[in-house]
Amino acid sequence: MNIEKNSNIISFSKSDIAKFRKITLDVLEKSISQDNEDNGIGTLAEKQMHAVIKKFICDDETKHEVKIQGSHGYIGSTNETKNRKFVADVLDGDTIYEIQTGSFRPLAKKIKWILDNTTYNIVLVHPIPETLYVSYINEDGSITARKRSKASKKIFSILSEIYYLHEIISNERLRIIGLMIEADSYKTRKISKNRKCAKTKKYELIPVSLKSAYVFASPDDYKMFLPDSLPEIFTTAMFSKATKIRGIDAYSAVKVLCSLGLIEECGTIGRARAYKSIQK
Repeated sequence: MNIEKNSNIISFSKSDIAKFRKITLDVLEKSISQDNEDNGIGTLAEKQMHAVIKKFICDDETKHEVKIQGSHGYIGSTNETKNRKFVADVLDGDTIYEIQTGSFRPLAKKIKWILDNTTYNIVLVHPIPETLYVSYINEDGSITARKRSKASKKIFSILSEIYYLHEIISNERLRIIGLMIEADSYKTRKISKNRKCAKTKKYELIPVSLKSAYVFASPDDYKMFLPDSLPEIFTTAMFSKATKIRGIDAYSAVKVLCSLGLIEECGTIGRARAYKSIQK
């Protein structure tokens, strides 16, 4: 995957999309062929989404799951940190690629350790289902027809996750990619004894196609999270209304923008903290 850019938005070529689709089918076929119990989707220890994106980034499997060697010192002095052994999803030349399909929180220590103890560049790839379809796996193994889900996400959803990295987000060796995709979500469905309701549980999220990608390599790239509709001086509630980032995620997003030096506190509006953009 080429992440060189003139802007922070990447449009994929038809060949990129075709390659991604082929990898998805190959990974799914491998999963099914290794399923001794004929349970179908999601039987590999590694989830489909993670496996597909890793192979799309680098098809040389000798560069997958590589132990990271520290090149100098260790952060802190605890045995827990000294003895920690990290593995890169992909190690290609001087760049480590990490694919994180869920929250960034579990990854924060690992990324900080890499930045502090090696000279590698880090690219954190986060898939975002911009177009999402859902199917249900019934108790008898049958799968319902896929339907368009309202749970699709926009690129703005990445900002609250970046909160867990806000202390290191300005490091020039760290880049984050929001990979916008079409995906199929599979959920298990178990009918309750009284058959009046069904319990559902997330089972597997499978990528279908590429849409686009956003690359965040410098504070300027994050200015897109400050829409023109935002007042010159605003509260978190106003920010939430303008960006559609809801609840506590909006507070996390504002914290990230402060850490990047794009906004700063400037008093209060009523009882709420007020912020303003910093022009650079």
